[in-house]
Amino acid sequence: MEQLNQLYGANVTEPYFSLEESNQGHGQGLDHGQKQGLTQSQLNKFILKLLTTIDLPKLTELYFQQLENTLPLSELKIQFEDNRVTLGQTVKNAHFKTLNCMQMDSAVAVMDYSFTQPLSLKNWQILQQMHINFCFPFKNALEHHKIKQFAMKDFLTSLGNRASYNEAMIRLASQSQRRHQPFGLLVLDMDNFKQVNDVHGHQEGDKVLIACANTILHSLRESDFAFRFGGDEFCCLLPDADNQINNLIAERIRMAIESHSLLQQHKISCSIGSATYQEDDSQIGIFSRADEALYAAKQAGKNCIRAA
Repeated sequence: MEQLNQLYGANVTEPYFSLEESNQGHGQGLDHGQKQGLTQSQLNKFILKLLTTIDLPKLTELYFQQLENTLPLSELKIQFEDNRVTLGQTVKNAHFKTLNCMQMDSAVAVMDYSFTQPLSLKNWQILQQMHINFCFPFKNALEHHKIKQFAMKDFLTSLGNRASYNEAMIRLASQSQRRHQPFGLLVLDMDNFKQVNDVHGHQEGDKVLIACANTILHSLRESDFAFRFGGDEFCCLLPDADNQINNLIAERIRMAIESHSLLQQHKISCSIGSATYQEDDSQIGIFSRADEALYAAKQAGKNCIRAA
């Protein structure tokens, strides 16, 4: 989830209603519930906004923006399973409210709301109304997210697969063009892996691949992405990285693979090709350059890095 939020750049600013709508009715026969919370019209508009997407990052961003346009909200934290989404900014002397998102008497998520000032009774009731009505689409989006994440992962190593790589590449390329910032691509191939399967069998080969995947993942920065393309070939996407950063991370991976006890036992090393996304570049272009650099690393004797 964290990685998805880094790449998603929605900016929803349109308020879903005006609080003047309920204020105009005060003293004109509105019942107590309408005075203290949202009118049915306001609530319907809010719900319709939430129904415009089932994508989890988009939905949480949409919810935050609508809260921010209605209440003195400064920060929203959503904790679910092993993931945490944080939107907004931490402020000093904030006022906190915590509400759970429930399903079958169990909390599927905990939502921490931070406000710049204490909530009035009316605003506290509005928060509860918005929270309750957000939880329904949130639970659907969470299930959709789980299914999507499962479909985007390599079954053996739990790294991203080709579909996940393609999606991340599209987003990074778009982000790079908007911000005029480069990003890096590493294409890795494990040296001498075939002999592991030939001599020790596929079960041992799977152990080696899992060890390679974990070593690559632990060598990356928190913002980086790792993928298994199949067999013993891996890729890494490195946001906000130039040639120098690419080489530093590539060397960190190479040394970690080289010094891993299980991989040493099987004489596994890795060859790495590196390329940097350039202005007016293409997704095919950067991959072709990195792949050619990988071939050059193999030709140079393996266990080394070459940059395009």
